[in-house]
Amino acid sequence: MFALGTARSAPARAFAAAIDVTQTCTPRVKPKAQVDIQAVVANTGDVRLTIAPNLTGIGADAGTPLDESDDFSPAYASGDANNNQILDPGEHWTYTGSYTAGTEDMTDIIDVDALGAGGEDVGDLANCDTDVIQTPQPGVIVGVQRVSGKVLVKQPGGKFVPLKGATEIKVGSIVDTTHGTIKLIAGLGGGKTNSANFNDGLFKIQQSRARNAYMTLVLRGGNFGVCRGRALSVFSVDAKRKRQVRRLWGNGKGRFTTKGRYSSATVRGTHWLVQDRCDGTLTRVLRGVVKVKDFRTHKTISVRAGRTYLAKAP
Repeated sequence: MFALGTARSAPARAFAAAIDVTQTCTPRVKPKAQVDIQAVVANTGDVRLTIAPNLTGIGADAGTPLDESDDFSPAYASGDANNNQILDPGEHWTYTGSYTAGTEDMTDIIDVDALGAGGEDVGDLANCDTDVIQTPQPGVIVGVQRVSGKVLVKQPGGKFVPLKGATEIKVGSIVDTTHGTIKLIAGLGGGKTNSANFNDGLFKIQQSRARNAYMTLVLRGGNFGVCRGRALSVFSVDAKRKRQVRRLWGNGKGRFTTKGRYSSATVRGTHWLVQDRCDGTLTRVLRGVVKVKDFRTHKTISVRAGRTYLAKAP
């Protein structure tokens, strides 16, 4: 005979309440323009949720945490499949809203609170950044736009991030165009600007807070240790002198200066190269005229299209 086994019941499954909020918003606007947002609230658990009271348990801050005057309440738009005003498991509810941008970049925050049938309290929030267009100001902010390739920007106190479109960054930022081209829009004061493209180098942006001030791009990076005798032992004497350490190309019109180790090149409208080498700083002009200031001789030389000037290293 066979003994009859005793069947064991499966353990009761624990139900969990969970919610997820995502958001999109207008990416770039003029100052004081309307910023439109859309938030999606998803029930990612297996407990029915109430967003009380009556679909409006959602709030939004327009980027000023200490100022409630510009807070707004997104309105329910769609998603309640059976119109029971309950956020059922698997449902995604869409909310829409808007607020008025300020004069600087904004980050709005959508905050949602919900209750489960058993009294579970769940919530989530989502941020969205809006870039507010600002007029470049001398010594304060500069307009930037990626022209091609990969461009990285590091603002003061920050880290390198990819530049994806048009925006504004602080003077004092470091820009990496070793694999791309950037357009810089420099402020001259009074709403006036000028611009030029730069590529193939790493540089820091400097500019004084004065009307019509030149913007200076100081070459950064490079390993000048390669210019020491042992490091260059496999090269010929001429190759040792001419070995490149770093460089930056510029092309456009405006009040720009590119500054290397031994000289700087100031332009008004041209296509030029500043290149730090082991034997000095070379300026090459393809179009227009560049004024080169030699830091060792304290002389300023005009270099015309098709010519070069080498500010010699000590």
